[in-house]
Amino acid sequence: MRWIACALFALALAPSVANAQFEVTMPGVRVAVAPPAPRVEVQPVRPSPAHVWIAGHWAWRGAAHVWLPGHWVLPPGAGYRWVPARWVQRGGQYDFFEGQWAYFAPPPEAVVAAPVATVVAAPVVVQQAPPAEIVEVVPVNAPWQNAFWIKGHWYWSGVAWQWASGHWEHPRIGHAWEHARWQRRPDGGWTFEPGHWRRQ
Repeated sequence: MRWIACALFALALAPSVANAQFEVTMPGVRVAVAPPAPRVEVQPVRPSPAHVWIAGHWAWRGAAHVWLPGHWVLPPGAGYRWVPARWVQRGGQYDFFEGQWAYFAPPPEAVVAAPVATVVAAPVVVQQAPPAEIVEVVPVNAPWQNAFWIKGHWYWSGVAWQWASGHWEHPRIGHAWEHARWQRRPDGGWTFEPGHWRRQ
């Protein structure tokens, strides 16, 4: 009986799957030049409670350090949190990892044939082409049975391109997933088509 009580106590202390973050490995860039000291920034007024502050930081672009100023942005969707860009010194070299939107998975739930709501939003149109797609390292172990992997995609914040990492989701019976994608327009711009479940 004592071991049962200990097991129940351990389960009570274990983090909930609802709060578990399934990290996706982002490729880094290694350079020999240390980034300059961070600049001091003053945050402007927050546009709304939903906006998230992306702090300014030194990034590696081409063959030089480039300062990316801080700005307020809206997350690409519910459940996303911003993981700041970072520099890591290793043996005289400096590895740079881009910031990204990481998804915090929902708790497991029964797979039901629930109707999929269609939300019609204003189309996102960008004049510059999105960067090359990032090849993510998908976690080996799925968080629950029949978990479906939604691959990451580029997200235009209104200021800069940011990566929204892939994540696990519950499948929808009778539906197939259409991945998010950017489509070239006749006028040379790019239109974003969000990922969604399509009835089969």
